[in-house]
Amino acid sequence: MPLSPHTRIRSRYPFCKIVSYHHAGRQFLTVTLNLGIDGMKIETHYPLSNNEELNFKLILGENSICSKGRVVRSESLPGKRTVSDVEFIELSEQNLATLQSHLTILEEWPRPQDMREGKGN
Repeated sequence: MPLSPHTRIRSRYPFCKIVSYHHAGRQFLTVTLNLGIDGMKIETHYPLSNNEELNFKLILGENSICSKGRVVRSESLPGKRTVSDVEFIELSEQNLATLQSHLTILEEWPRPQDMREGKGN
């Protein structure tokens, strides 16, 4: 399911989920800044190299997804933080179904701006 480096064809949701990933022989914990069917944005304390592949475990409520992702882009921020866009490159059919189900639930939740405008009822 790889995409070209800056192509995003599906929506991403601003959703904070726990992710563990392996980098440089070590395991790290972080959170997603956004999540979609094609990938996620994560925050780290150091830059990840473009095209670097990561093994990760994404916690989705009572379920989790173990798969591989590829760093598409990393950006350094103040305070020794980095955000990286990671595309999913090896999702099994079962993991894809789990992710789709989780994202469907998110789509049904009213967004904060909808609530303010009275659309969430």
